[in-house]
Amino acid sequence: MVAIARCGAVLKDGTKIKPSKLRGLYSYGMALGKVDVEVGRDLSDIYCQQYLVSTTAKLPFIKWTSVELLHNVRNDLKILGKTPIVTYRAKIKLHGTNAGVQITPDGEVAAQKRTQIINSKSDNAGFATWVEQNIDYFKQLKRETTITIFGEWCGSKVQKGVAISQIGRKVLAVFAIQCGGVSTQPKLEIRPEKIREMLPQHQDIFVLPYYGEAITLDFGDRLQLQCASDIINKMVEKVEAIDPWVKETFGVEGVGEGLVMYPETEGVVIREGYTELMFKAKGEKHRVVKSKEAVRVDPEVAQNIEAFVELFVTEARLQQALTEACNGELNIKKMGQFLKWIARDIKKESSVELAASGLTWKDVHKRISNAARVWYSDSIAL
Repeated sequence: MVAIARCGAVLKDGTKIKPSKLRGLYSYGMALGKVDVEVGRDLSDIYCQQYLVSTTAKLPFIKWTSVELLHNVRNDLKILGKTPIVTYRAKIKLHGTNAGVQITPDGEVAAQKRTQIINSKSDNAGFATWVEQNIDYFKQLKRETTITIFGEWCGSKVQKGVAISQIGRKVLAVFAIQCGGVSTQPKLEIRPEKIREMLPQHQDIFVLPYYGEAITLDFGDRLQLQCASDIINKMVEKVEAIDPWVKETFGVEGVGEGLVMYPETEGVVIREGYTELMFKAKGEKHRVVKSKEAVRVDPEVAQNIEAFVELFVTEARLQQALTEACNGELNIKKMGQFLKWIARDIKKESSVELAASGLTWKDVHKRISNAARVWYSDSIAL
């Protein structure tokens, strides 16, 4: 007899149990080892952190998906033996920080960053403080099931060097709303016009529209896939030159980050299965992988370990790690968590490139950590 951690559980070491793919198949839990207890006994107090705590209630954390690159999506579909034809719509990818607002059927409200629930005492670029200041607005959005508003918290003093950072204020740009919590089969509303209907007008909340025309990708036809990728790459180049949404909305011209491609839908969608088909396409300055194009049908091939490190230990990824792991603070005491974040992130994203390059994680791990350590130390010295 074994103990099982089901989806939604948070283990005492912080591991969050969620549906994940192992060799192309879904896993819906984790075996924790042999136990000698009666069948059905709840062992959460032994193995789990029950909840992450918000300012008003104990609520489970609801994470936004990790959006992959096109060649990763294609590889996963190959493993599963699937070659779907999917029509996509693009939304502008803003350079900010991932944010969410969770509202329960009881009207409890919690602010989230990418990895956890936060509050004004453990904030993320002022987002939790802003949510607390607008608590009445969010309370009115309660429904029969928990909803989570996902968006990008962006603007002045959130990130640097892009158009959205020059607007002189902070805003929440919403790209999806989830209905349902971690223990249910949640659904997503992606359509901009429907999201607008769900959100009363607010001076700091914007809904990201679709950008450009629909593009169809045939995952069973490599030539067609390459042609479609070329179109998306040209779209990304235009966005990087001048972010069209920021220009139209705020009258500010400047660099954009890229696009996120969403499968087109005529209604709400079940999250599982849908988000696995999404992919991102970033401009050259914001790519965490030093690829030649924003969208590639096949993975980059590194000729040696040094080339692999250069491919993945990019300025964009290092800056992202600084934000996510250290809340933007360069502190020698936080170097360990910085290096841990970098290693975990690259290991998660690089399996296809490792295989294509004839390398293993063991081959590159130490070199990656060394490169990241040098960057962090040099940044502190500056």
